[in-house]
Amino acid sequence: MLLPMGGPLVGEVDEADAATRAVSEARATAWARKLADRVPTGWLISGAGAVLLASTAAFGGLAEVPKPRPVELAAGEHYIGSDLDMSVVSAGVGGEVRGAGVTPDDGEKTVVVVLDVTNEYTAPRVARAKDTLGGIGLDGIETNRYDVNRVADGSGAGFLQPDVPTRVRIAWTVDEDAVAPGDEIRVVLPDSTRFTGSFATRGDYWDDIRPGAYVTVRVDELPSEEDGAS
Repeated sequence: MLLPMGGPLVGEVDEADAATRAVSEARATAWARKLADRVPTGWLISGAGAVLLASTAAFGGLAEVPKPRPVELAAGEHYIGSDLDMSVVSAGVGGEVRGAGVTPDDGEKTVVVVLDVTNEYTAPRVARAKDTLGGIGLDGIETNRYDVNRVADGSGAGFLQPDVPTRVRIAWTVDEDAVAPGDEIRVVLPDSTRFTGSFATRGDYWDDIRPGAYVTVRVDELPSEEDGAS
């Protein structure tokens, strides 16, 4: 059989190119592995998170978890939110109500809500904080000043101790035409989400404060010479 004169045989060029490519790929793989070993793991995680956020943004972003709708309750019914067990006892309106802790200006009245509350968390909580009694409000009624006192002795409610039922008097000043005796009002009881801090913040805290329940209650008249307690 005759062999071609000069140059490689058919197939020898392909084999040489394949060998060259294999060596190049091996070198590139080794270099990539060395580079990966030098990159901190946190960077890799952050990079993966950035890729995830970028990809979800292209499809409209991350969907929010729907919040449950506030429940509708009547006086005497219990609601548990923000790690508090709350029950509205009564509501009243008057002028300068003794023991309310707030004094109405001209053109204002005092609205008082009596509430039973138990702190179901494992540590004391500030009574007037937004995630506790400070988150209670009057639906559709603009309030001006606000205070919380214990019904038992009239003292200011500083802290809510764990698992200790406490009857409190929450008072607001409102415009005098906002509420009248015989009206029905809706008291807003708060809910929130408890988080555990790990970096800048430490310990547990409550955020994303929102209405958890509406309690419909009839408003009684509170003569100014009485303290309005029930």
